[in-house]
Formats: sequence, structure tokens, C-alpha cells
Amino acid sequence: MKTRHLLPAAALILILCAVSCKKGETVISTYENQIEQKLEQSDSAGVTITQSIEYLESIEGGKTLCSKVNNLIVKFCFGDSYDGYELGPASEDYAASLVDDYRKDAGETFDPDLESYWTYNWSYLMTGRFADSYGDLQTYTVYSENYLGGAHGMQSLIPHVIDLSTGEEVPEEEMFVEDYHEPVAGLIREALQKAWGSPDDPSSTYCMMEEEGMVPNGFFGVSEEGVTWYFQPYVIASYAQGVIEAMVPWYLLKPYLSKKVSKF
Repeated sequence: MKTRHLLPAAALILILCAVSCKKGETVISTYENQIEQKLEQSDSAGVTITQSIEYLESIEGGKTLCSKVNNLIVKFCFGDSYDGYELGPASEDYAASLVDDYRKDAGETFDPDLESYWTYNWSYLMTGRFADSYGDLQTYTVYSENYLGGAHGMQSLIPHVIDLSTGEEVPEEEMFVEDYHEPVAGLIREALQKAWGSPDDPSSTYCMMEEEGMVPNGFFGVSEEGVTWYFQPYVIASYAQGVIEAMVPWYLLKPYLSKKVSKF
């Protein structure tokens, strides 16, 4: 069995970057980790895990706020079971669990008589990024692209909104007034029609999509222009369309915004 850490000092990056979260200017740093694990049965098959995750080195609100935001980022990337973990240990533990899954799943089905081992060459890619913002509301996106031996890989882009004044995640329901769902769904459909064609045109890409899924789904981000909802592959369209975005401008959303958002 061969294990190669392509960035052996990955865990040390956090130390060298001095994740002090002291009160001062807002500084964003990047944690990177890349691991290769060869399959025990063959050096021609293996799994690659690549992680590149932005986090706060410091923020104007101080150490406590910085720690709260970074803890959210850890949970966004690795799940709620990593609540309270530092980014480095969470990354290493999560990667180790992926390697264990690979050794078990790929190892049990490995066929040495295959002419090509491509189906046993798995990969996991994850990037976490601070994206657009609106007032104190900050979008953070987690993009994943995984290949586990099938006909093609799978991708996802999961956005989260953080209130940088409190260090708390903002759920969709707090963004809007009651009974927002149906009218905002109509605005989402209109945004998708502008991007993908008229529903009255049978040849348009829009007509090949599933309108039932074009609703506020909790996967949203904010920017100066408006709110963008994200629809993962297969939710409203085929895999070939990838992750689909629908941006609705603030002025159209204004009648449905909560006081929390209107203050910005």
C-alpha cells in the first residue's frame, strides 16, 4: 500500500498563516490539502483527494466572531459532525474517511484482468470560497467534483449565507416574509426563462427542464445585484446542464424581503 502526501506540510499551513483571529482587518487565507492513495492490488489504480478552502485569518469583529465563521466553514465543507474541529484536523480526518471508503469499495470489486483501470481511479475535489456579499451578508460556496468509477463524475455547488455581524448562518426563511414561496418561485421561473428560452418554444432548453423543481430551495447566495438560487444536476435539468443558477434582482424581491434584509 502506498500513500503519498503531495503537500506534506498542508496541516502546517494553518500554523504558518497564523490563524490568530485577532481583532483587526479582515484577512482571508487558504488551506490546501492533497493526498494520493494507491490501491493495494495495483499501482495503476488509486484515489486523489484535493481540498482548497478559504477561511478567515482575522476579521474586524474580533477573535470570537472569526472563530464562529471558521467553525461554520468547517461544517459547510465536512458536515455537522465536525462542529468544533479546527480546519486542518477536520480536513485530515475527512480525507482519511474517503481513503477508507475507497480501499473498501474499490478494493472489493477490483478485477486485475481489466485492460484499463480507469474505473478504479477515483477523485474527490473540494473548494470552499468567499463569494459575493450584500451588506453584512456574505455568500460562501462549497464546490465538489467527485469521480467514483462510473460513466461520469458528479458535481455540486452548495452556497451558504453568513451574517458577518453575528457569525451565524442565515437560512432562507429569515430572508423573506411569510408566504414568499409561491411568488418568489414565479420570479425564479422568469429568471430561468430569460437564460434558457421561452416556455412557449418547444425547442427551447427551458421546455426540457422540470418546472416543479424551480422553487426556493434553500440553496441561495446574495450579491449586490440580488439573490441567486442554485439547482444541482438532475434537479431541474440533465447532468449536461451542470449546476444551474437563477438570479432574481433585489428590486423584484423587495415586496417579499424580511426586515432583516431590508435594512441593507
